[in-house]
Amino acid sequence: MSESTDHAITAVTEDGAFRVIALRTTETVRECLRTQTGERPIDDRSARDLADVVTGTVLVRLTMAPSLRVQGIVRGAGGRGTLVGDSHPSGDTRCLMHRPGGLERVSLEQGALMQMMRTMPTGAVHQGVVEVPDESVSDAVMSYLSSSEQITSVAMVASEVADGEVKGAGGYIVQLLPEVSRAPLAVMTERLDADFTDAAVVLAHLAKGPAELVAEILYRMPYAQTQHAELRFGCQCSSVRVLSSLSTLSREEIRELMDTTDPLHITCDYCGQVYEMSPKALEGLLEQS
Repeated sequence: MSESTDHAITAVTEDGAFRVIALRTTETVRECLRTQTGERPIDDRSARDLADVVTGTVLVRLTMAPSLRVQGIVRGAGGRGTLVGDSHPSGDTRCLMHRPGGLERVSLEQGALMQMMRTMPTGAVHQGVVEVPDESVSDAVMSYLSSSEQITSVAMVASEVADGEVKGAGGYIVQLLPEVSRAPLAVMTERLDADFTDAAVVLAHLAKGPAELVAEILYRMPYAQTQHAELRFGCQCSSVRVLSSLSTLSREEIRELMDTTDPLHITCDYCGQVYEMSPKALEGLLEQS
């Protein structure tokens, strides 16, 4: 795998003290943001917020449920606007920014909430909700892992956006394992505080690849790489799923769509793919609605 492509590396120290995941999401974030620009430009601050939500969602999936789909949803202060990251176990990731009523930016000020949801094989959904402290998606991810998953960790998601262009995106998590003792914990705490709280430093390492960041975080700590995972932009939409999404409409709304003789054109909000279908294709939805 090329170090310039988006992927994640997982490593565990030989003494069983720490588990580290580092991930590069630059290209994934670029494509995600491209699908959301449309007719309403996204300012650099909003782009960074959405990028961090996307990376944070992938990080939570890799930490807690790599074989499951995870959605990270940040609702702006006062419920105004939404940022969504959607990470699939295939490595496909997509995003959504909802800014109703001409809203320029989804505010992460006091009152903003982060909701993490993962879909179980049975179809059940496991979810947890935390506040977004100090407008920091990184802190929200750590708060979620601590309160909802009882995982003690240090996590960072970071992105650099300038003049609408994504220069870099990614992050890491250092998870404390049951075998950790006081001495290595003290070393790791000092190391993270001194060298890995600066987003620019983290992104510079990730530009060389996640393995570079893992090696720097675990400098002089013997470790083994346990997993790597490819990451990319991708949408799981299909004509069947788009049609299924219309089942939430009322019978009257479905009938109105069926009254036209022209083909229906329905766009996926995540990726912009346009699906054309005959109004007759909606007949089966009348029984469900």
